[in-house]
Amino acid sequence: MAILASTIAVAMVTLVGRLFTAMVPLPNISMVFLLAVLFSAVSFGKWLAIYTSLLSFLAYDFFFIEPLYTFQITEPSELLSLIIFLIVAVVSATLAGRIRDQARATNERMIATRRLYEFTWKLSGLTSIDAVADGAAGEIHVSLRRPAVILLNQKGELSLAAAWPPEDSLDPATWDAARLAFSRNEAAGFDTGSLPDNRWHFIPLRTQRGSFGVVGIARSASSDQFDAEGRALLATLAEQTAAAFDRIFLAEEMMAARGAAETERVRNILLASVSHDFRTPLASILGSATSLLDFGDKLDAAAKTGLLREIKAEAEELDEMVRNLLAMTRIDAGALEIRRDWIDLREVVERVINLAKRRGAALTVEVELPRALPLIRADASLIEQAVGNVVNNVVSHAPQGTRLVVDAIVGRQSISVRVTDSGPGIAADILPHVFDKFVQGGGAGGRRGGTGLGLAIAKGIVEAHGGTVAAESPVQDGRGTRMTLTFPVGSPP
Repeated sequence: MAILASTIAVAMVTLVGRLFTAMVPLPNISMVFLLAVLFSAVSFGKWLAIYTSLLSFLAYDFFFIEPLYTFQITEPSELLSLIIFLIVAVVSATLAGRIRDQARATNERMIATRRLYEFTWKLSGLTSIDAVADGAAGEIHVSLRRPAVILLNQKGELSLAAAWPPEDSLDPATWDAARLAFSRNEAAGFDTGSLPDNRWHFIPLRTQRGSFGVVGIARSASSDQFDAEGRALLATLAEQTAAAFDRIFLAEEMMAARGAAETERVRNILLASVSHDFRTPLASILGSATSLLDFGDKLDAAAKTGLLREIKAEAEELDEMVRNLLAMTRIDAGALEIRRDWIDLREVVERVINLAKRRGAALTVEVELPRALPLIRADASLIEQAVGNVVNNVVSHAPQGTRLVVDAIVGRQSISVRVTDSGPGIAADILPHVFDKFVQGGGAGGRRGGTGLGLAIAKGIVEAHGGTVAAESPVQDGRGTRMTLTFPVGSPP
């Protein structure tokens, strides 16, 4: 097709030259033929341009040099002109063809650079190993026009991570070449000194932190050899792929280290909190028991009863702490067992309030629940623990004489139990985190107490039942706190 186009170009400039000479006698029409030569050089390259030069040489001799319509040359000056034309035409063809080749090479390099930039930008946005492997295999296949595979190191063994076109397995010889390239950290396969008869060419995916695997390309059907440009492109793509894998592996290591550090921090906080909070009731129990053992025969009945009641109260507090710790453990592990039944929230609230009063809560408590309070399907003991933790939070932190109101709002599909106190309220910086683990607010007189798990457990229990929790502070006149536990009405989700 290119030869035909060049031939037609020569025919056209010959026709144009004949028309010019017929209208205006020209001393040298050979310059017209350079147009055909330049056309072939720009369009088809150097060799077609040289062919056009030779064809123009013959056409110029046949149609424009006397005697016409023969290839004979009678005048030496005409022969010299013809030779000079041929030289100029060949040189012009060579230069124009070279410029065309250089322009094409520059354009290809520009396209490759843009593709490499787009490839790097694409990899930077991928966050998983599989995504990076798939993206890299597809880009290498498109860029090198050969099948591509990526094998990653998994506990000392290579495994197929991605292939394009899709490939489920590789033959044993291919695995041998891949393992050799990985173990020696150098290229292996065709066009290398290691296993040159292999169908695949593998190079390692390595960074300063080590080798993550290998990338391979298949032997081309048209050529067994890799040119320098192809080698450089493959090496660059492999480097970018290895850097992307390195980034993901480093991010995973950082997340694991951060998780381990957070686990260690929580463990230390829990141990410190538990040891501190257990020490006070244990010391009281130990002191009371020691007094009964050492001075029991010298104490009257009222003193003995007081010591026994103190032992009982402190033991109940310890029991509540242990229950909270066990509940938090089950919630974190997702192993909270819920035995649902129809329960009356009024009975739950009354039991919680009566228990708080028996333990000496120095608060003014008011229960303002509506008469028509629907039943809910829930675990009675867990709901009692959740409401009890919220009430105990008020008892532990509010000053003496605080007014505590427990009421409820009944909606179409939910019931919201509200626990409102008239205490000093919760600081604005603590309020958004009040239901988080180990968060403690200032107590009465600035005291801080408890493990900081009570409200977190209440939140976990309510959410396990399909409900929500919320905190509001201040409530009125810049004081007070309101905790709202919302439960769905009817069958559980």
